Amino acid sequence: MKFTLCIDDKAFPYMIVDNFYDTQEQKLIWKEINFLKVHFRVDNKTGSYGVAHDENNKPVANLKRIYLDDVYVDNRQCSDILSLYKKIVSEKVLKEYRKTTPSWRTLEVTNQDCSLISYYENSDNYGEHFDSFMHTALIWFYREPKRFVGGDLTFTQSNQTIECCHNRMIIFPSYYLHEVNMVEMKEEYKNKGLGRFCMAHFFTKG
Repeated sequence: MKFTLCIDDKAFPYMIVDNFYDTQEQKLIWKEINFLKVHFRVDNKTGSYGVAHDENNKPVANLKRIYLDDVYVDNRQCSDILSLYKKIVSEKVLKEYRKTTPSWRTLEVTNQDCSLISYYENSDNYGEHFDSFMHTALIWFYREPKRFVGGDLTFTQSNQTIECCHNRMIIFPSYYLHEVNMVEMKEEYKNKGLGRFCMAHFFTKG
């Protein structure tokens, strides 16, 4: 793992971890994604599935997703993703996060979490929003070589953009306003699972 502490903006610091999962862990995750991807969906009524809404109650995102806690319910141990993501709160990661933001204290007292996977293809995006939790960890996956452009994350209050790179994890306090810019793909790559997967893990205290 390669840690980058993004602390130039003292009001909105965050941490990036590249090469977050090792080769064997990635194989397990891809196997599970391939199993689950046929169940990714949008909500038939709103055109979204559990995404944030604007002041007019319209969804601010275009994407497909699946909530892992809905799939596994009381059988979380059956999910490799829900086993491997515990690395996020491992001592090695927490040691670096403590250097990033004073908010690390609230991560270490969390006792609840939820996880989902979102999938972005051509014209998909996620507008400005915040997450209703204490800390957000996003891990990006895609098939290499990369067959799309866009899908980068921007913190809109600090105007910082983070490139979407395979196996990159970013963690930050959930109240930061952020957005995902539009993914663009050539016609030949559409509907083949060659877009942007994002494993999102949200931590809070109940």
